[in-house]
Order: sequence, then structure tokens, then C-alpha cells
Amino acid sequence: MPEPAHKGKGRVTAFSVFGPVFGYTSELVDDQQIAYVGPLTPGVQWPKLWQMAARCCRDSAQDREKAQWITTQATRAFIMHADLVTKLPDADWHIDGGGHRIDVCGWSNHDALITGNMAVPDLTPEQVSMKYTYYPHYFVD
Repeated sequence: MPEPAHKGKGRVTAFSVFGPVFGYTSELVDDQQIAYVGPLTPGVQWPKLWQMAARCCRDSAQDREKAQWITTQATRAFIMHADLVTKLPDADWHIDGGGHRIDVCGWSNHDALITGNMAVPDLTPEQVSMKYTYYPHYFVD
């Protein structure tokens, strides 16, 4: 069943992984801490994030392990400023419907991860453009 669209206002972290820029935010929904992660770079769709996770995880990794990898990249950017593009303290954000939701069992203090195509109107075209990477092969077509 496809995930419905989500929108909110709050803290948003924009970070780069293997070239594309992704957005991360989280919120408490029905007593669950939900992480929202999605591509911000034009032309990049949310399945690319899962494709990257599959390439970075072991071959036998299931969706939960891949979701934990995605959540780790987002929280790493937020906490450690690794591959950080910018942090917005109070921004509108939107994730299109049709994405993917996975239970991550408290991983990085989140109960679930929702991925989808993300939009953050406050970000500039320069902020969401592809970034240089030493590892372009992880961003496969």
C-alpha cells in the first residue's frame, strides 16, 4: 500500500549522499517518532535512496536494515554535520504520496522511516543541486 503524502513545518536538515541532496525532518505522530527523508535534487526520485542503501548494505540486507542505513545518514548529517548542506530551524516541508514506510525499531531514536519525494520551498536551487562526490558509482541510473 503506497504511503500517503505528508507535510509539516519544523526543523529540516539538507545533506548530500553520493551527489544528490536529501532532506530530513522528524516529528512525533501518534506516540511514534517518525523520520522523513527524501530527495531534494531535481530529477532524483525517492527509489534512488533505497538503491544507494542496497549498494551500501550487505547483499542479504532486508528493508529494515536499509531503512536503518538511510536513517543513519540523515541523523549523521544532523548531529555531526557530515555532508551537511544546510539546516533550517523552521521550514515548511512536503513529501509526496506513494513513498515507502518502514519500522526501524527505535534506530537513531526513530520508530519509523518514511521516504518519498521531498520539497522544501525555502531551499535555493544551489542548495539542492548535485554535489561533488568521490563515489559517483553509488548513484546509479
